[in-house]
Amino acid sequence: MTRLKEDDIAGLGRRLELHDRQLRQQTGRGLAEIAALAAGYRGNLQYRLKKVLVGIVPLTTGEGIIGGFSETVEAILSYIGMKCFVTSMPDAAGMVEAVERGAGQIFMADDLTCTMLDLQAHCSADNGVCTGRGFAAALEARAGSVRGRTVTVLGAGPVGTSAAEYFVSRGADVVIYDKMPEKCSQFVEKPHFKVAGSLAEALAASSLYFEATTARDTITLQDMSADTLVAAPGIPLGVSSDAMERFGSQVIHDPLELGVASMAFDLQVKAALKGFDETRKIS
Repeated sequence: MTRLKEDDIAGLGRRLELHDRQLRQQTGRGLAEIAALAAGYRGNLQYRLKKVLVGIVPLTTGEGIIGGFSETVEAILSYIGMKCFVTSMPDAAGMVEAVERGAGQIFMADDLTCTMLDLQAHCSADNGVCTGRGFAAALEARAGSVRGRTVTVLGAGPVGTSAAEYFVSRGADVVIYDKMPEKCSQFVEKPHFKVAGSLAEALAASSLYFEATTARDTITLQDMSADTLVAAPGIPLGVSSDAMERFGSQVIHDPLELGVASMAFDLQVKAALKGFDETRKIS
């Protein structure tokens, strides 16, 4: 996962209502609704969201704690209806504190892993996978449907791979590209997938783009039109500044919100499937 910087999330918690409104204007769905769609289920998830207590544990491993990260996660989870707290201590001491304060779920992240755990149902939600599905669901909602359409996915890491699999599960064909061709080997000769030989080929294949690289300006102004829709998770934003200036309303992007919300819903669904709630899978 891309390591965020403090500036990437500064003030994010105070802008959640605005972000939610913008998502609804773009997609017809709010943050929680998109996260539920990404999880692929419907049912009494909101009940479980409000019932469970989440302990957010800061971790000092790797490059250390990102200023404001845990508090931003707390704001996002609280916004979608969860009860949560940030532990006063990091690492193992924080885990002990979270359990002793009654947390049924744990959220924690280091340089390599961002995860949410359910201590009772013994399951987890991965940020890369959930971010991919969350932004894929947002793009699907904005497009109305992806069934029978082609979606271009740029980047075959965990986020792009998860999004690509989501699109195919929703009836789309996927053209996928990565500057490291070996990352796309899993999709060769796989039904409904085509591996593009170049960025230009991938961008020419569709007007629906999922930008999951870690590079800037992957999608430029000349790649955009009035019909183009883009989902661009994470940091740095892969859409050029001039393209954003002209077509920004057609780009779905945030550094953390959709990923965290999608993790929360994904975990509730997994817990539900283990008998800890009543939830039905969408057919």
